[in-house]
Amino acid sequence: MNYPPRQSHHAHRITRLLFKGCAAQSIGHQAVCLVIHIAHTEDAARYQGPVRFWNSQLMEVLGFKSPKQLNNARDAAIKAGWLVYDRTNDRSVGHYWTTIPDSVSQFDDAPIEPTHSDNGKHSESGTRSGTHCGTHSGKPSNPIPNPKKSALRADAIDLELAEWMLGLVKAVAPKTKQPNLSKWANTIRLMREEEGHSPAEIKSVFQWANQDDFWSINVRCPDKLRKQFATLHANAMKAHVVTTGPSKQPKRRLRVPA
Repeated sequence: MNYPPRQSHHAHRITRLLFKGCAAQSIGHQAVCLVIHIAHTEDAARYQGPVRFWNSQLMEVLGFKSPKQLNNARDAAIKAGWLVYDRTNDRSVGHYWTTIPDSVSQFDDAPIEPTHSDNGKHSESGTRSGTHCGTHSGKPSNPIPNPKKSALRADAIDLELAEWMLGLVKAVAPKTKQPNLSKWANTIRLMREEEGHSPAEIKSVFQWANQDDFWSINVRCPDKLRKQFATLHANAMKAHVVTTGPSKQPKRRLRVPA
């Protein structure tokens, strides 16, 4: 059998169909896991042809306890039409690729899980009969992002820091164009809320970078500061380390600019 042509996102589609067709009930969880692994390995190889595995590789990656477990899972997947396997002899590597059984090939791609409604709250789709196997769940739709999470937002301290940063940048590069300060402030907020950096810490590290010959050219906005923060923070801390004699003195805290 020749390797078949693939549609876009084949690995994701076959994974959805495995669950939509309740394959775990018919071929078992181990066989389902094997099919998913093969499908996504094909995807990683850009569907250039069958993917190759030794039995020992699959046993280690998928947690099979014995060759018999692997053989049973593979045979179940092949018999159900989810998998093709070829091996020329007992000492050769196995060639694999996935297939979609005719029994589920006509299933739609609608989600069987809860989706988002227009107001950002969860609403259920699909049937309420206790099973989703082979049933249509309505037209597929993209999740609607929560506007509260996607919109730019910042506190007064973030905007104040953004304006302060712009002042330092223009002192170094007077011809700097006026940026979107709301976006700058939003990035500063993310640095506070997601990375846990205090406003004082952010201010100190940016000021240090602004005074450095190299970084003053390469870090002129909060996005660049956020990307390079770990490196900049480490360099700034080195500039404030004081040692006396054989014993190390504690590191001084970064001084917060007024």
